[in-house]
Amino acid sequence: MVSGNLDTIFRDIIQNYGSMVEELWSDPAIQATYNRRHELKLLPRNATYFLDRAVEISKIDYEPSDMDIMYAEGITLSNSITSMEFSFPVLSGDESLDHEYQHDPSLRYELIRADPTSLGAKCRLLDIFEDIDVVLFSIALTDYDEYIVESNGVVSNKMLLAKQLFENIITHRSFNNKKFLLLLTKYDLLEEKIEEASLTKCEWFCDFNPVISHNQKKGRINDHTNSPPLAQRAFQYIAMKFKTLFKSLTERKLFVSLVTGLEPDTIDEALRYAREVMVWEKWDPSAINKSEITSTTIDEATLT
Repeated sequence: MVSGNLDTIFRDIIQNYGSMVEELWSDPAIQATYNRRHELKLLPRNATYFLDRAVEISKIDYEPSDMDIMYAEGITLSNSITSMEFSFPVLSGDESLDHEYQHDPSLRYELIRADPTSLGAKCRLLDIFEDIDVVLFSIALTDYDEYIVESNGVVSNKMLLAKQLFENIITHRSFNNKKFLLLLTKYDLLEEKIEEASLTKCEWFCDFNPVISHNQKKGRINDHTNSPPLAQRAFQYIAMKFKTLFKSLTERKLFVSLVTGLEPDTIDEALRYAREVMVWEKWDPSAINKSEITSTTIDEATLT
């Protein structure tokens, strides 16, 4: 500090730490411990992505890639609201669609994102959303066995907290007769976790008891029975739990889309699906001949 060469000092320290982290991360004992990470409730599952690249990240000329930014989730959102405008580009094949489903690149949409910690049953912030066309509600499929320490010191299951917030939002007066699209995220992590941690760890899912073969656990379809793998059944089950809850509280239909945040194509599909939901004037799927659940990964025929 006295010499005024902090930039040089910190650069050298960071580069030294990079090689030290790499050496520690490659230790067999550390790897064996990390392989049991499902037992550690607060260990970020994206830690391996950055630890594998400790030396690269510690370089003085390092600049984060788009994938780095997507992995570094949840660190930039304030506890208020943020928004962005976007449009849909015209893709090949759009010209074969009915006019109302064709994307007009000159049409602008506004996506408003609210931090869940700023919402609640008595939140006045919700009153400003009366003029929206569709509500996108996002829930991580992997939250069923994860916990968070609330401000009052109580440890709560994240899926149950998401369910409670979902109930508060869908019954709020600002969203009467609004269309809802539930985004179920992190299916790729669900495929990994479901083999180690049962869905029944969340008390709301206590009746989940599918008969799954060894091949299905590994994500392979049985050629004789065409039965889906365990992760797919878990996704179907969670989707139907929320659809049933939504129907019981609103007497309306809930639309569902599967999203993997690290696969931009699934996000694009979800936003396009939301755009289609916006133009649907009838709620009866038999009348509009549209599925209530869409996904790029899961065969929607198994979900209807």
